[in-house]
Amino acid sequence: MNLHLNQMKTVLFIMVFAGMASLYFASCTNDDTVIDTPTISGQNLESIPVTTPPVIDGTIDAIWADAPKLEFSTVVPEVTGDIFRGYIGNIIPSVTLRSAYDESNIYFLAEWADPTQSLARQPWYFNPTSKLWVQEKGTYDFDAATNGGSTRVPFYEDKVAMLWNINNSVSGWNSGTCYKSCHTGLPAADGSSRHYTNYPTEKIDMWHWKSVRGGVNAGYQIHDQFQDNTYPNGRKGDVGGTDVYYSNTQKLNNGTADINVPKYVIPNPGANYYWILESQFAAGGVAKLVTAVDANGVLTLSDGTTIDPNTDVEFQRKGAGLGTKAVAGVVLKDGGYGGSQGDISCRSNYTGTGWVLEISRALTTADNTYDIDFASLSDQYFGFAVFENAQIAHSIKSNLLLKFKK
Repeated sequence: MNLHLNQMKTVLFIMVFAGMASLYFASCTNDDTVIDTPTISGQNLESIPVTTPPVIDGTIDAIWADAPKLEFSTVVPEVTGDIFRGYIGNIIPSVTLRSAYDESNIYFLAEWADPTQSLARQPWYFNPTSKLWVQEKGTYDFDAATNGGSTRVPFYEDKVAMLWNINNSVSGWNSGTCYKSCHTGLPAADGSSRHYTNYPTEKIDMWHWKSVRGGVNAGYQIHDQFQDNTYPNGRKGDVGGTDVYYSNTQKLNNGTADINVPKYVIPNPGANYYWILESQFAAGGVAKLVTAVDANGVLTLSDGTTIDPNTDVEFQRKGAGLGTKAVAGVVLKDGGYGGSQGDISCRSNYTGTGWVLEISRALTTADNTYDIDFASLSDQYFGFAVFENAQIAHSIKSNLLLKFKK
């Protein structure tokens, strides 16, 4: 979430968790007031030295048994606008972090509770009434007529993020961490809530694990990003790198108008599929280019075959869910993130009740402008966030402290 410096709104949360003896406070700023995020006991994550590194495979090696656990919960705060609507107050009851390092790299093991593995990121379905192909939304649908409850859940992906202070550039970082770039109260046209730093000299290293976009496929990487003071959105991929995905969409004329349709489809997938790899639409691949669409929504494919979604109902919605042929919303590059956006390796595993994520990054990368440098083994404050089937709304834990055991 994010805020214009002259429009910041104070938000105070006091959450009391059953079985816990601590209070969690988080508040956004009002004008230029520093966000109040007091020190919380049990905030320290101790990184231990190792001679044999963990295998980054999404399973918990024996090496992790010696690494102290930092356990906490996260909660989705209330912000201005509707971008967190439907998620506000959601709690991730258990997040556990562990860390280790050797002469070259730093490693993290993250575990968090999640009752659903969310991988259907804005898939396409066919609406037999309008005869149009439509993508599911990444946010909740609500009853607009009565401003009532949710009418359809989001279709998005699970994500997590970690924020680090680059070269100690962010003023007041140790007392606010991720809230230092959190700006709410922006005009709706500017996104209502955004992340950007307050001065040109301030930069934040953002590690953004996206399950569908490289987290469980392609290059198995965390997207290496940064935040600067660009208004209204300071969040960007590292300079000189390339992203791992693009949207599976194009415009074709149906005889009456130019309309949005999928660019590639897998005609008979056998089960739901959530992404298409570029290698799958190479010559002879299972994915086919959509070359035409008619007024009834019938698609013509690059091999000359057609798909009639009026008769094949598996391309349509099934109540609150999807048909098995719902078309993936994203195309992934087989090589993963390129350049400095691909500095962070990972592997993950969904256990049925939550995620296990292992992370590896060089202590010092080649990018000394947009990446944090851990080589000094000095203490580093950071923030952690969980996006549970969420495009933007995230549950937050600020003021965590990484300490290196020497």
